[in-house]
Amino acid sequence: MYEIVRNVIKSKRYALDDMLKKIDTLWVQNDITEEQRKELVALAQANADPEQSNAPLQTQINELAKQQSTLRETVTALSATVQKIKETVESGGTVVPEPEPEPQEEYPAWEPYNGIPPVKWQTGSKCTHSSKKWESMVDNNVWEPGAFGVGPEIWKEVV
Repeated sequence: MYEIVRNVIKSKRYALDDMLKKIDTLWVQNDITEEQRKELVALAQANADPEQSNAPLQTQINELAKQQSTLRETVTALSATVQKIKETVESGGTVVPEPEPEPQEEYPAWEPYNGIPPVKWQTGSKCTHSSKKWESMVDNNVWEPGAFGVGPEIWKEVV
């Protein structure tokens, strides 16, 4: 078994996490020694091809990169168009005021952390959850306001 696994690793056609699990399984079943296990793990880590191990994630990243590029081009084109319209209107003697920023809701609805940085809830952040208003007392707050075990040192209820 050792030679078969070693040959697969040398081919670089494997997902690293799957290969490490298989190596551990062989070790637990006493099909390979501790020394062979260590060697295979090191070899698997050294020869891992990110395209194989992270193929679905890499596909998503590539698609997002394309979308981001398209959005950047669209925003740039729209910004140039808006600037030309503004210049045209102002050349006729009318001053175009800067748009007012959208008012932010003081207590927006709480949303759980989705695992993608940055964490939305920082010290002083306010939210509404379960018909109550809350203020975060800590930075990088990923806890649910009012949940069991989440005390006022994490989320303080605003009365």
